[in-house]
Amino acid sequence: MADNKVIVHPLINLKNHVRIAFAFTLLLMLGVWVVFAFILKPQYQASSQMLIEESASATPHLAVESSKIDSQIIEAYASFAISPEILLKVKKELGLESSVADLQKQINVTHTDNSPVLTITVSSDDSYVSAKIANTIGFIFQNEVKASLKADHVNIISQALSEDKEVILSQQGLTLGLAIAAACGFIFSILITFSTVAVKAAVDSTNRVIRKKENQLQTVFK
Repeated sequence: MADNKVIVHPLINLKNHVRIAFAFTLLLMLGVWVVFAFILKPQYQASSQMLIEESASATPHLAVESSKIDSQIIEAYASFAISPEILLKVKKELGLESSVADLQKQINVTHTDNSPVLTITVSSDDSYVSAKIANTIGFIFQNEVKASLKADHVNIISQALSEDKEVILSQQGLTLGLAIAAACGFIFSILITFSTVAVKAAVDSTNRVIRKKENQLQTVFK
């Protein structure tokens, strides 16, 4: 019977540890879901593309392969696309309440090496607004370059669509958050198991020392 008790108790403790770790993991995952579902707003992305040329081309799509402009010139165009001058006109055109500085934080202009194509990506909590801002930046940027240089160096080759290829950033964050919560739950289960084993080993060691001393005292008094 004593042997059965020695076997049963660790199994009961293991089951309790598993239940605690499972409940803790579910609680963390539930907390992450509540944050993303009720606290954080979903974020959408929309992108438009601009072709920068040294000279105007009747076939902009074909010009993507042939146009070669110095990377510093492309960087200058990219900076001008999100300059306060452009964004202030975008703000007025769309009647946006956000400041130019806040609007600038929503926009990312990228380009690959040796490519004359600028990609304007806008993030917001409304897919329609994201697309509208991206397209308006493109149109105003094109007009400003034309007015400054008196030439059609910028062509819009792709407009943003609110219903096409929208990326819900909150879903990516939710997936990552749930994965982190699950990992934390797993780590917690390992820690609590090791700590319980360590405490049990320390208690058993202490009990053995006490029993040994008691046996020694009983031997002395005998």
